[in-house]
Amino acid sequence: MLHDIQQRFTPAILTEALRCFGFAPTPLLELEGSAFVYEGLREGLPCILKIAPGVWNTAQQITGSTREQLLAEVDFVRYLAENGLPVALPLPSRDGNWVELLPLDDHACFLAYAFKKAPGEMYPDEDEVHFPAAILVEWGRLSGWLHRLSAAYLPHPQRRRLPWHTNDLLDFPALIPNEQKLVYQRRDELLDRLNALPQDPEFYGLVHGDFHHGNFLVEGEKITLFDFDAAEYFWYAGEVCVALYNCLPLPRAETAKRRRYALDYLQQFLRGYRQEKAFSDFWLAQIPLFLKHCELLNYAYFHKYWDLLNLSPRRAEVLADFRRRIEEGIPVVVFEPGDL
Repeated sequence: MLHDIQQRFTPAILTEALRCFGFAPTPLLELEGSAFVYEGLREGLPCILKIAPGVWNTAQQITGSTREQLLAEVDFVRYLAENGLPVALPLPSRDGNWVELLPLDDHACFLAYAFKKAPGEMYPDEDEVHFPAAILVEWGRLSGWLHRLSAAYLPHPQRRRLPWHTNDLLDFPALIPNEQKLVYQRRDELLDRLNALPQDPEFYGLVHGDFHHGNFLVEGEKITLFDFDAAEYFWYAGEVCVALYNCLPLPRAETAKRRRYALDYLQQFLRGYRQEKAFSDFWLAQIPLFLKHCELLNYAYFHKYWDLLNLSPRRAEVLADFRRRIEEGIPVVVFEPGDL
């Protein structure tokens, strides 16, 4: 449904969103993202405009796809900013609204919202990315700080982000061919293990949802976090693994290199994290489980966004390798006894 709505995007929608938030029509730079994302000028300053497909006039809540969901995202970002966390600040529209609804018909719409552009540069999205120790420590510290604030966060009673198990990437019947029975079994086994974990506010709460190196900018040793559109209720330790999963070296067959990388990464990252929040041995032991969760979502993501009828040889190989690793239960990182 949302994919079909996204196909209805037109220049007129963009023009109206720009008008609502007071952006100059030019210059405008289109950026990568799951929504339509643009960098432009507002009152002469660089800002970011996001336009996402959505639904309205319905009680149904879809993460990131109703006005209430985006307002809940903005609420959380503003709360974090008010408590000192360096985040890209939301901007109100010319009418004073945090989110503007641009209807297409009685149920489909686009949702527009805007943010100040964060300062700094982004680390590249490459098969192997190495970060200075100081950046890893600060990245971990911000993660722990965010989770500490989240543990005390009280959302608006009329708008609240959704829990992790509502993520559409876990809806395998809509994405993964039914004949992949063993993949389904592995998903069910993983969900059972996750559901058995404690959900006390000390360990589980609203997280960024995608706190990897593509969603923060670095200026010197200062990190500014942005793009909370995947925010959901999840385990804090799981979010640490999202960060790690997205920068593990490729190819996956280089198990020794990936183990060394993961251990070096976790040593520095958790040194920073523990400056703000505890991270116990129990949660260290769950890292392989959370990494496997990341892998399953990644596999579903490919099925959602890749053209499966016209796969390149490289993409077909990637899908086959993911399926084999999931079915055979191969760890994302092959840790040795005593590592965690």
